[in-house]
Amino acid sequence: MNTASERVPPRPRQRNARGQGAKLTEDIVAGALALIERSGSDEAVTLRAVAREVGISAPSIYPHFADRDAIVMAVVLRVFDELAGAIEQGTASARQDPVERLVAGCEAYVGYGLAHPARYGVLFSRSHGMPQDYCAPVPLGPEGQPVLEFGAEAFALLVRGIEDCAEAGASASTDVVADSTAVWVALHGAVTLRTSLPGFPWPEPGTFVRHLVLSLARITGHPDGG
Repeated sequence: MNTASERVPPRPRQRNARGQGAKLTEDIVAGALALIERSGSDEAVTLRAVAREVGISAPSIYPHFADRDAIVMAVVLRVFDELAGAIEQGTASARQDPVERLVAGCEAYVGYGLAHPARYGVLFSRSHGMPQDYCAPVPLGPEGQPVLEFGAEAFALLVRGIEDCAEAGASASTDVVADSTAVWVALHGAVTLRTSLPGFPWPEPGTFVRHLVLSLARITGHPDGG
């Protein structure tokens, strides 16, 4: 049985000019993101809901996305791009010292997650993948780094940051991938736990993230490191 909200007709939308199909694709992704932001979950993303948000009929979505899951995956890719962009901006804002660049990038990761909890949450939601996909082994590249289907750029930035520190003699890391994974786990935990338990007496984010990164990235010979 349709709810009252599902019976609301879509807002009139001006038809895209010929050759502007890509614009509608972007509008559909933006509409799904808006639903996620308002509801806090990708469960709000349905073909009807997205169509209403964009101002089109639900069948108009099919030339652009096969189903609801395809829309959510496009959102995931968009948000991972935003996250990687935030990390790059944070890194670029730091001085040339590789340790400061690593810390700044990690602070940007946490800052993005805390500023956009709904968007960040959709990155790791099991609802956009089959259980067997999560259990399948992640392939490794020629240098032993995991070949991620999603979020590869963000993880690669972290790996590169620790590699730069090790090459500069500022990190004692002998397994950059393992240490990058440890830092990622800590950053992810910082975002998800702060979001889930806002009333806990958390330390100031910048200081807390710096402490985590310097320790887990095995930073040595740095004023704040070991």
